[in-house]
Amino acid sequence: MKKKLLLMLALIVSQFIFGQAPLNNVKGIPIPFETVENQPIFPGGNNEFIKYVGKNFRAPEVEDLSGVIKVTFIIEANGTIGEIKVIQDLGHGTADEVKRILRSSPQWTPGDQGGKPVRVLYTLPITLRN
Repeated sequence: MKKKLLLMLALIVSQFIFGQAPLNNVKGIPIPFETVENQPIFPGGNNEFIKYVGKNFRAPEVEDLSGVIKVTFIIEANGTIGEIKVIQDLGHGTADEVKRILRSSPQWTPGDQGGKPVRVLYTLPITLRN
């Protein structure tokens, strides 16, 4: 009787352990990495990305508008940008403007982990000074 009970307990525990979804893939959507072996690269590198944002950002014509806009987004495994979220906004349409710029961004070289392209969470602070 003890052997049967022990065997059933072992089967239940093994079902529980092996039945869990892997941590990097919940509901079929891989969780983005924050740190990877090779970071995503904007065409031309980080300096070109800074130039791209600076050139395309249209600041609202508001007096004394200064501060930091913080935005997070995911660089997908195919190099496109998705899930744009503004964490800190200055108002006056700055959040919409940042989203517009990121949506129109050229395709990135995706980050990779273990030789495979992966989703990577990216945080971008944009400083405005008037």
